Amino acid sequence: MKILFVAHERNMGGASKSLVTLAQELKARGHQVTVVLPIKTGQVYAVLKSSGIEVKHVFFGWWMEPAGWNPLIKVAFRILYALEWIPERRIAALARKKGVQIIHSNSSVIDVGARAAKRAGIMHVWHFREFGDADYRLEFLKGVQKSCAYVETVPGKVVFISQSVGDYYAGRISKTRGCVIYNGISEKFLFDKYQTEIKQEKNTGASVVFLIAGNLHPAKRQDLAIEACGILKKRGVTNFRLIIAGAASAMRDSRQFEKKLREMAAKDLKSEITFTGFVGDMAELRKTTDVELVCSEKEAFGRVTIEAMMASDPVIASDSGANPELIRPGENGLLFESGNAEALADCMQELIAEPGRIENMGRQAFRFAGENFLSDRNTEQIEALYRKLTEESSTDAV
Repeated sequence: MKILFVAHERNMGGASKSLVTLAQELKARGHQVTVVLPIKTGQVYAVLKSSGIEVKHVFFGWWMEPAGWNPLIKVAFRILYALEWIPERRIAALARKKGVQIIHSNSSVIDVGARAAKRAGIMHVWHFREFGDADYRLEFLKGVQKSCAYVETVPGKVVFISQSVGDYYAGRISKTRGCVIYNGISEKFLFDKYQTEIKQEKNTGASVVFLIAGNLHPAKRQDLAIEACGILKKRGVTNFRLIIAGAASAMRDSRQFEKKLREMAAKDLKSEITFTGFVGDMAELRKTTDVELVCSEKEAFGRVTIEAMMASDPVIASDSGANPELIRPGENGLLFESGNAEALADCMQELIAEPGRIENMGRQAFRFAGENFLSDRNTEQIEALYRKLTEESSTDAV
């Protein structure tokens, strides 16, 4: 089968990590995979090229924009989108030339892949990996109703990465148009540190080491984790550490948020909180941690949640978005009231007071993630969807 992916970002965010893994596994299964990127530089381009996957450069814009952008920048952004017919035609021509059977858009923030698929008469898979306005404060240029109405006109399927995202679009995107396929995580992230010598390598002192991982962005709520640490310290609880792993993006709000986080930590938590910046090898870092925090108020899936579980770390997560679909309270983690720092501190203190529970929950988290979220399962489901769509397309053609 010949598949053309359309990706939206240059660096390795969660969506791009999932794309790379899927593309690699489809290629290994004998499919011909090509990826279109808007910018011919960056981490995504480098990883794909090193994997032997063909990459094409076609510059295009998004059909969503950050709500907080300067009005002048928004005008420029909309002018760029008005020229979207140019990359649309280029991608459609590329797909026809290669005999592509499926065009797969890797994010809900772009529509150029869908437009190209319609122009070329090719089935389209549209991965909705974000809530949009509810997580990244993005808004559709044409408004949500008109945009979702357009989605209904594109032959193919919308893949929601969680039931929560599917429910969010219920009433706007029909049930027959959408389906839920959870993300898959590469087997390389899977290691049981309670059955190896790994756990012995970490500092086995009394302190419980918490980790919050991800880009430094207001939507990820690293500030809530710092606030919870301050609450613990005021309660007289000091046998803990927090590692904040991740870097700010080039966006102004992200850089400002990093400054805010560092200022919060510098007040009373210098010895308890560590900022690592970008981490290339999260598996190595997780050898030193005990519990992970996911504080986002609207997590569309929770790739970092599953990566944590694959490393035998139980997860304390907010009770919103897709988190309740992944966390079984008391078994593989705990849930706290979204946005409530006191509730988060309560959960952290609960595990600090009973460190023996951490290993038991970590073991169950490891099994849960390994049984349900390995990437080969995700690839099989996407592959089956491709086959179904190409069969439908062949039937329609007859």
